[in-house]
Amino acid sequence: MKAPVSTGSTGTKQLAPEGTHVARCYQIIDKGTTFDEKWQNKKRKVQFVFELPNELTTFSPEKGEQPFMAKTIMNLSMSDKSIMRKFIESWLGKKMTDKQASDLDLFKLAGMPCMLNLGHNTLADGRTFVNIMSIAPMPKGMSCPDQINETLCYDTTEHNEEVYNKLPEFMQDDIAKSDEWAARLAADNKPKVSVAQEYGTGFATNIVPAEVPKGGKPYVSKSTLDDTATDLDDLFGSSDSTGLPF
Repeated sequence: MKAPVSTGSTGTKQLAPEGTHVARCYQIIDKGTTFDEKWQNKKRKVQFVFELPNELTTFSPEKGEQPFMAKTIMNLSMSDKSIMRKFIESWLGKKMTDKQASDLDLFKLAGMPCMLNLGHNTLADGRTFVNIMSIAPMPKGMSCPDQINETLCYDTTEHNEEVYNKLPEFMQDDIAKSDEWAARLAADNKPKVSVAQEYGTGFATNIVPAEVPKGGKPYVSKSTLDDTATDLDDLFGSSDSTGLPF
């Protein structure tokens, strides 16, 4: 089966086939807070990227066969009516309490398998893109092939240069426009103050506070979660006698 081809400002590319697919999340990228033209306000957005290990094609001869991918970008919000919370609850196949939602570390979802229902949307300018219409947990008895792509997780508030440099240039440009990026640069350029200047005399004037490491959460080369890690207990810990995971 040949995949549809999309043409646009970024050139020609093959699109993942429509339909239901076994998938695995391999990227969770915090793009930071930027101005949303549609809503005319600032939003912090997160991108989830999934590989389709059963749908392979050759995008470039030097790399050989690679899986198709699908992605979605949504506002960073876990309120009970937010799109992100509904998306993650559909992925887990369970509702979360408000406490579970607020305590959830999104990066723990990296490496988790799922079922994706994909469709193709065509814009007025003729460009076609893949749309994740729905997400669901893996059915019992079905497994997802091993992960192919490297797992990458990036947090704008805990900048990791190694992970950032592995992102596509256009995504780096988007992140560099965020409020979090600007705040980090401003903090890095702030003049260093010695301990004596900060706390007064009585300290050696040549002592300065230790540099804070610039590295954030490191990327994980392979998921630490297995194919069955789709239950809330896998994300929040085992439940106690009350049935609450805390």
